[in-house]
Amino acid sequence: MKLNIIEDEPKSLVVELIDADRGIAEMIKDRLLDSKDVDFVTVMKDHPEVGKPRLVVKSSKNAKGLVIKALDALDEEIKEMTSQLPKK
Repeated sequence: MKLNIIEDEPKSLVVELIDADRGIAEMIKDRLLDSKDVDFVTVMKDHPEVGKPRLVVKSSKNAKGLVIKALDALDEEIKEMTSQLPKK
């Protein structure tokens, strides 16, 4: 998956997810909603069938840092779930 940074300001970040479905962006959004420093977060898509999902984050602090923190938390959660799956 590739990211296209549309806007990168200290308190605002807009990222387009290329070769990804809306589900990944929604997982990041859900994680960001847990942060008290996030003022606004949404996932947008220009067209339901052909558009690329965009994650929009507005924050009272560093928006990019909050997204990185959310991604790290998701990474840990996925690793934990993977470890619970039985090996062959």
